[in-house]
Order: sequence, then C-alpha cells, then structure tokens
Amino acid sequence: MKKIGIVGVGNVLFKDEGIGVFAVKYLQENYRFSPEIDLIDAGTLGFGLMRFLHEYDHIILIDTISIKDEAGSVYRLTPDQLSGLASYHQTAHEVEVLQMVELTPLTGKMADTVIIGVVPENINQSEIGLTKPVEEKALPTVIAQTLKELDKIGVSYRKTGNLSIKEIVMKHFGSYNGELSGKRISNGND
Repeated sequence: MKKIGIVGVGNVLFKDEGIGVFAVKYLQENYRFSPEIDLIDAGTLGFGLMRFLHEYDHIILIDTISIKDEAGSVYRLTPDQLSGLASYHQTAHEVEVLQMVELTPLTGKMADTVIIGVVPENINQSEIGLTKPVEEKALPTVIAQTLKELDKIGVSYRKTGNLSIKEIVMKHFGSYNGELSGKRISNGND
C-alpha cells in the first residue's frame, strides 16, 4: 500500500504563514479519506521534513510562497519548478523547505511531491489567524486543489464536517485574529 501524506508547513504565530498548518487542520476536521492518509502539521520543521520526503510515496506540501502576485493567489508547483523560483526563499522555513526538496533526491528515494503555494498578504504580524484574501480566496482553492491531487493518486474522500477555519483554529490554537476561545475568569474583585 502506498504511503500518502499531506504536509502543512508554516509558523501559525505569523498570520498567513500558518496557511499550510491551518489547511491540514481543516482537512482533519471536515474530511475522511480512503485509503487513510497522514495529515501532518509540520510547523517549521525544516530539516525534519526530509524524513517525510523519504518515507512517503506521495506528498502534498502546503505552504506560503514568496512571489510577486496578488495576496491569496495559489500555485501548484513541482519540486523542479520550486527550485527554479529565485524569489522563494524569503523566510527561514522557505529556505529549509527548498533545501529539503533539493537535497532529498541526493540522499535516496524521494516522494512524488506536489507543492501548493499560497501568496500571503501578511507574514510579519504576530497573530494567529489569516488575512481576508488568504482566508476567503486562497483557502477554498487550496482545499479544492488538494482534493484534486488526491483524486489523481486514487484517494477517495467524503466531507464529514462543516467547521469553519475560524472554529478549527480556535479549537486547536485558542485564538483567531485576536479573538480568544477561552472565558475570562473572575478573580473576585470584578
């Protein structure tokens, strides 16, 4: 049986930089897959990404991509296409992802890999959540393209939930665009 993984990369603490991780959580909460696949929150794993590229037959990697285009634009790239983008290494984890994609074939087997890259609007603000263009434009495209990639490799899926990205991020990370999921506890002096 083939080993298939969807890997979300990014730092959830810096707005749109978390799109890869948020997309994986969205798929975990709202879909079921057959055969089962691994939905991996790789965060800013960097060099640890090589393990997945070695161990899996197919990887769909979701991340931001630093290219000059409209925020919320989505690209489907192969590793060779990613390596050819001179502008794709503006953040530390982008450099590490690119290095892993370039080095892994030199160290042995590499998964058949597709990169779904999102042009971010804001990756500098320290806040968990997505900007409007990435949430409203990019996220639906990322999910649709991921499902299309799964179709190509023979994975079927069914939608089992209808949680919004805000509900999912609040559940997993405790806040979304400044709104906290917890309740204020009175200290008795209120």
